[in-house]
Amino acid sequence: MSEKTPGLDIIRLWPCIFIESDLPAYEAPTQRLMALAESRPGDGVFAIDDPGVEWLKAQLARAVGAYCHRTGFGQAPKWGARARFAVQKFGEYRGLANQPGADLAGMYVLQWPSQRSGVPEHDHGRDDGLPGYVSFYDPRIAMNMNAIKHDPYHGYHQSLRPRAGLLLLWPAYVNYFLHPNVSRQPAVRVAIDVHWQQPPGRP
Repeated sequence: MSEKTPGLDIIRLWPCIFIESDLPAYEAPTQRLMALAESRPGDGVFAIDDPGVEWLKAQLARAVGAYCHRTGFGQAPKWGARARFAVQKFGEYRGLANQPGADLAGMYVLQWPSQRSGVPEHDHGRDDGLPGYVSFYDPRIAMNMNAIKHDPYHGYHQSLRPRAGLLLLWPAYVNYFLHPNVSRQPAVRVAIDVHWQQPPGRP
């Protein structure tokens, strides 16, 4: 189930809250972030002094605030975040994992190519492989043994196709998998970890 608030969706999925936001006026700051990803790929993103980075910090703060409000915290606790540029080249994927040591995980999508574009040798590939998608998996072990067929909120996994300008945020204990990129153009994102600096309080 999704709730609309200005500029973002708050999605209740399994026992979790996900934030999905197509950021407004994202083109110019995203171009700056793409240039940084090319010139400074090994740097921690949030340590870079750049207007594009400051813009992303502000957007992340808004998303974290919305997450805390929806989960019943009186106000967002003190928190910190780490971020890095992540690039998936042709054939690369991110294996199934979660984010140990973090409280929330997320990504901001800088560039996400259309799959199979310009790769004729892969045009015959399977249609169910979800190339270029990200899949999330129900953290409740075996809870889906009695799932209702076609109920989108009881399936053991949910997948979506990233797109430039998209900010996603989810609980760090949720496993996720980035399917292989089968485009010659790289898929580029900012991978984000959020950690509470003090325990969140209830109102």
